[in-house]
Amino acid sequence: MNTSDSITAGVWAVVVAAVVLLATIHESIHGFFFWVFTRSRPTFAIRLFYAYASAPDWYIPTRQFMIVALGPLVIIDVVGILLMLLVPESWALLIAVMVAFNTGGSAGDLLVFIRLFKLSPTCLANDTGDVMTFYEPTSTIGHP
Repeated sequence: MNTSDSITAGVWAVVVAAVVLLATIHESIHGFFFWVFTRSRPTFAIRLFYAYASAPDWYIPTRQFMIVALGPLVIIDVVGILLMLLVPESWALLIAVMVAFNTGGSAGDLLVFIRLFKLSPTCLANDTGDVMTFYEPTSTIGHP
């Protein structure tokens, strides 16, 4: 293996390690907010193409679940952008790539947020990790 190949392998190793660290931080933030709203330990799992945090035994109000959904996107991206202003220039590209990965990886979280935004504030969300179910209360006024 020549020097160029070892540098390329080193760069890939750093990128893979950074992505694994980013995914761990991202899901930990989801888990933190699940804990804040339930005071119960969240569930974490890794699948072939994704990882998740969930609170399968809980039904969380939509407004709180919006915070769970957007927490990692907002926190990681804001911290990453601030870090780009503070770190040496040689680190800025790696941080920018991580912010971009986090933003792209948050696409599902954004879809959940949009769905939640369309529901009433009385709706509840149940996240089992692989499936999310929304419960909208029905009115029984005037019904036997």
